[in-house]
Amino acid sequence: MVEEAKTIFASMGRFSHLLLAVSGGADSLAMMVLIAAWAKELGQNAPRLSVATVDHALRTEAAAEAAYVGQMADQFGLDHTVLRGEAEKPTTGLQEAAREARYALLEAHMRMIGADALLLAHHADDQAETVLMRLSAGSGLTGLGGMEQETRLRDIVLLRPFLDVAGSRLRATLEAADLRPIEDPSNQNSRFTRVRFRKALPLLEAEGFDRVRLGRFARRMQRADKALNLVADSVRLAVQVPSEEGARFAAGLWDEPDEIILRVLAKGISAVNPDQSVDLFRLEELLNTLKKARFDGVSIRRTLGGTLISLVPDGMILIRSEAPRGAAIED
Repeated sequence: MVEEAKTIFASMGRFSHLLLAVSGGADSLAMMVLIAAWAKELGQNAPRLSVATVDHALRTEAAAEAAYVGQMADQFGLDHTVLRGEAEKPTTGLQEAAREARYALLEAHMRMIGADALLLAHHADDQAETVLMRLSAGSGLTGLGGMEQETRLRDIVLLRPFLDVAGSRLRATLEAADLRPIEDPSNQNSRFTRVRFRKALPLLEAEGFDRVRLGRFARRMQRADKALNLVADSVRLAVQVPSEEGARFAAGLWDEPDEIILRVLAKGISAVNPDQSVDLFRLEELLNTLKKARFDGVSIRRTLGGTLISLVPDGMILIRSEAPRGAAIED
């Protein structure tokens, strides 16, 4: 993959300092091998590369594995840092909590060293698993788009250059480099949802749900989602009424398709209370309730995402911060 990697990494020359998240597994070690070779060929024109390994202290072997990654990084002349998580371990949602803690540690480290993008080794198999997991969870278009090759998480840029590359190719790259990956036993533990989908993939592939088709499906969902967001932004600007107490939308919003109304409502709620995410199913329930009230010509109030949503008989919608319990509300 060394020659192909030149094309894969070509767009990364615009960054000055890349941080590689390397756990020691085959995928992330192969990423380090490939980008180190790419940077070596570019010479002084290459971005600075740093490596970080997160040790959640969930397994006794983790410290030794992090040290092993440091040895590998040293072979390629790359700086390596171990980031240790010391937060209390949850009894449920362990992988999700570990992921959030991992990104928080990496984000803080990036700010400290001045890195402007984080490189992740997610590949086509991971994308297929993600799409299936989100499909089973009832996700909308945004969720069904899976992971994007470039996105933002809070203040950091996330890069996933291998989303079109099979995991087997990354493992073959590591074997060709004669490097031994770390095998995390949690990757085979069926108590985790992702692992169960991973084990189900061979059966699903026989029915056409292979990584190529699921990856193509994800890209199509991403395109549709971005297009609908652009339309929703345009509609929002057209129907928004100036207000000092939140987001107010004129009755013209009801002329739009339900999908656009949902997105405008979500954007309004997020603008009023950016600290809370809005569950799509609850948002759909809210829209159905508002539509019935509008048909009946009545005023109603509902709460969602820490906001109060009011509908008046003329069809106008007002979204504002939810009043403290016991406080009076005035329209």
